[in-house]
Amino acid sequence: MQDFDIAPISLPQSQTATDQVFDALYSAVISLQLPPGTKVSEAEVAKQLNVSRQPVRDAFFRLSKLGFLTIRPQRATLISKISERAVLDAAFVRTALEVECIRLAAARRSEADIAELHEALARQVEALDNPDRRAFHVQDESFHQILCRIAGHVHVWELILEHKAHMDRARFLTLSVSHRKRVLGEHVALVEALETGDADAAEDRMRAHLGNIHNVLPGLRAEHTAYFEDDSA
Repeated sequence: MQDFDIAPISLPQSQTATDQVFDALYSAVISLQLPPGTKVSEAEVAKQLNVSRQPVRDAFFRLSKLGFLTIRPQRATLISKISERAVLDAAFVRTALEVECIRLAAARRSEADIAELHEALARQVEALDNPDRRAFHVQDESFHQILCRIAGHVHVWELILEHKAHMDRARFLTLSVSHRKRVLGEHVALVEALETGDADAAEDRMRAHLGNIHNVLPGLRAEHTAYFEDDSA
């Protein structure tokens, strides 16, 4: 198993050890620090994170239920490859939820909300040239979470997180500086629509923003063939 950039876990914390191990591994899988096909072992993860094997075993089970880990008796445990079907299903669910949120946000937004969104855009600008793609990803996530809160349905973000994970692995492959600039431009356009209260324009821009995964997925699959499942099998 390759090492990934995360510090050992220190207890006690508000989370359980299992939750912390799960979060660490989940982040490493999403950010491709643990790429598809990587072998992982309970013993090595436990040693690296400075925990016992039980929370690692529990976290492995949770990751396997999400489709991120392939656990095979008497064989190596592997980070699952990216399923194109799972990515498209995740995009469908995320779009359905966020379109409703953006329409509500257009009706509910206040001056303070718009100011908060501009602050979020400023943080994205700061993250544009960061060599660590995770920096921009974190700000991207924060921006969309704010939109859900403005809509009055902050809990929807938790639902989106549950469904969009497969989409995130594919999206992470696209986070070049030029792509980050395109994403930022789309976020700016969303905020402009919210400032005018134009729900139709906000919806159109959100659909285009989230729907771009359909355009880039074939190229990602061609460029990173080893990372993708053969969904036709």
